Amino acid sequence: MLKFMLASGMVLGGAAVGLYCYSPALRAVVNQTAAQATGWTESARQADPAGYIEYVRRQLRDDLAAIRDSRAQLQSEQERLNALQQTRQQQLTSSGRLLSGFRSAWQTGEFPVVVLGQSYSSEQLQSQVALLLEEQTGYEASLQRIREAQEASTERLRELTVQLETIGTSLSLLDTQKELLISERLETSGGQLVAGVDALLNHNQELLSVGPVRPLDDLVAAEGTPAVAGSRSMARVLEYLRNGLPDAGVAGLTSAAIR
Repeated sequence: MLKFMLASGMVLGGAAVGLYCYSPALRAVVNQTAAQATGWTESARQADPAGYIEYVRRQLRDDLAAIRDSRAQLQSEQERLNALQQTRQQQLTSSGRLLSGFRSAWQTGEFPVVVLGQSYSSEQLQSQVALLLEEQTGYEASLQRIREAQEASTERLRELTVQLETIGTSLSLLDTQKELLISERLETSGGQLVAGVDALLNHNQELLSVGPVRPLDDLVAAEGTPAVAGSRSMARVLEYLRNGLPDAGVAGLTSAAIR
């Protein structure tokens, strides 16, 4: 059996490949689908097997270059995501330190208090803490979006890398078995080749047509400007000042405190 079938990663399993050899109905479906995918009808392939194989090789090389470009762009975007994650984590940490300082000052119970050289009344301190909690909320949400984008980009990189390996293997097999396929005029193992080429080229186009992982610029734009804390957040401020941040961060403050 032609090794190309294994390299193509077709949806058709071993049983279906066997059916191809013995089922005229399945051969007709494969031939029709392949004609749609490559533009080569069965009669055209058999009349010019060398031309068909060269067409397939050229198409696979084009797909190889396009998928390599997509992977390089995705890797670049992933580096930017990692840099943004580091920045947001630093901002979250710095904001957390400020919150801790204001909380320690509030717990003294003596006002006005001085924090980082600035004097605050009790009301002023609570307003400042409210703003910092809003910032914390934004940083936590940003980090969550970044993590989701990183997971998606990692999975897509894996898919592209696997497909590049598949295309490379398929090209090598085409090169080594070209003369055999031409001599058979694509009738025996060549029929399996047609099915494999169809599946491989279709999957290449599926990968290339999928929209990219959400771009970094979109993630940044979605963050917007932190909302100014209003009276509805004062209960959350007092909960933080009394109990500190839970392990879940600002999002872990009780729902009663943010109503």
